[in-house]
Amino acid sequence: MSAAVRSGPRAIAVLGDHGSDRVAAFLAGHVRSLGGLDAEMVLVPRSTDLTAQLTELPPRFHAAYLVEADPLQAHAVADRAAQRDLRMVVSDHDGAAAALCAAVLLHLRDTARPLQRASVAVASAARLPALAPLLMIAGVHDLRMWTEADAAVLPWARVAADADVAIDLRPGPEAAAEALRAAADRADGSLLRPADARWDQHVVAALLRVALACPPGSVHVSTGVLHACVSGIVAATPRPGHGRPAGSAIIDGVEAAVRGAIDPRLAASRVGEDAEEV
Repeated sequence: MSAAVRSGPRAIAVLGDHGSDRVAAFLAGHVRSLGGLDAEMVLVPRSTDLTAQLTELPPRFHAAYLVEADPLQAHAVADRAAQRDLRMVVSDHDGAAAALCAAVLLHLRDTARPLQRASVAVASAARLPALAPLLMIAGVHDLRMWTEADAAVLPWARVAADADVAIDLRPGPEAAAEALRAAADRADGSLLRPADARWDQHVVAALLRVALACPPGSVHVSTGVLHACVSGIVAATPRPGHGRPAGSAIIDGVEAAVRGAIDPRLAASRVGEDAEEV
């Protein structure tokens, strides 16, 4: 793991908060290993102006990986990067949103619950800004959003109990303990917590693969791209009784789905080949 920005082979900037270098280095190394990424992961302290920081990165940087960033800030930075044709910005929140959306769809598929008739409740959705749009694009028509401000009128426990799938993103040990108690009275897989985003880092690895195979600034993490990630996870996951998917199969499936969702001229490049620098 390098700690300096310099010219050289293609690279991915790993942007972490001051004081979280060890966490950022660990996650970046894990993602690089998962995806077999042929690139240098360069640890860059995150500045207050992330957009300017992305603009100043040398051309060899194909993507920026935001680690433990504020979810709303990460979402806004990714949007600005796409609008200005900067390099791809992907955060751990993107991976978690896609993985949790896929978990919802897989539960409904495996329990033979029609998607159009299913209800999904989400607590504290602002912690994963991409999740609600993903669920809607995926076909969830009955989406029930809950915040702490609703607690005095309508407790989360009641909202969750009435939903086919409940996604509890509330932080803290009290919320975790409440979710554990509630799960005992629900079908397996129908109550999801952030820890249930099983394939989050696999999604990040697949997105970074695509970024490395394309010219910098030519592909971005949009809701449509994240929906392709969800589709890739679902397609790569066998039905119950037919084995468990390997992590490599999930990454390959997500990458293939993303390539199919982007411009065919970009999707035509092969992973592992050096992309044309622009």
